[in-house]
Amino acid sequence: MRRSTIWDKPWLRRTIAALFWLGVWQTLALILPKLLFAGPVPTVQSLLSILFTASFWLSLLHTIGKIALGYLFALGLGCLLAALCHTASALRLLLAPAVQIMKSVPVACFIVVALIWVRSAWISVITAFFVVLPIFYINLGEGLASIDPKMLEMARVFRLSHTGRLRAVYLPGMMPYMLSATRLTVGMALKAGIAGEIIGLPRYTIGEQLYLSKLYLDMSGLFAWSCAIILVSVGLEKLMVRAISAAQRRWEGAA
Repeated sequence: MRRSTIWDKPWLRRTIAALFWLGVWQTLALILPKLLFAGPVPTVQSLLSILFTASFWLSLLHTIGKIALGYLFALGLGCLLAALCHTASALRLLLAPAVQIMKSVPVACFIVVALIWVRSAWISVITAFFVVLPIFYINLGEGLASIDPKMLEMARVFRLSHTGRLRAVYLPGMMPYMLSATRLTVGMALKAGIAGEIIGLPRYTIGEQLYLSKLYLDMSGLFAWSCAIILVSVGLEKLMVRAISAAQRRWEGAA
């Protein structure tokens, strides 16, 4: 029997990895000019200082709210289109060029064009939607295609209703693809939406705060806002994954 060691503890491995990268960060801060790079201590001090300001929470809520709006719209439309294309190959063929364009066009190019069409206040909504939609559409389409035909045949033999088939066959088969798409898209939606804000500069947003930090060469502020984005991204991703997993357990229990 293999002996247990201290390295088997996940929290210890994560702690060591975090300390290593903190050491790299601090080393770079000692080497590079302070005007161009902020170390861990100034960054944390700046983060703590902006946490107690109204502008921080106002910018955070505005940005997250608008990106969440585009994200949820993309999620719903992606699910709908994946379901429709699963039963209608002609529609899948028709949508293929549009999906390929959304996958291939650089986000910066899309943002510049979109700012000609819409007000800058809505750029994060549209950018998040643009980035998230093809991922959910493709992943959920693959999930539907991977469902075992024998399971569908068994559902027909037992004369399950459409709701019963959805709960017993489709949802369990699609859930791994849904979770994978969620893990991919939360961070991407935040990055793309905030990039749109940096270019469009709508008022009271994270993108505006990042731009102002860069404009005034406030590197500790720039790094502090970047850390806040990372923390929000990790938190939202875990929240979404837990919500989807909880919904899956409820569906399975009701099946």
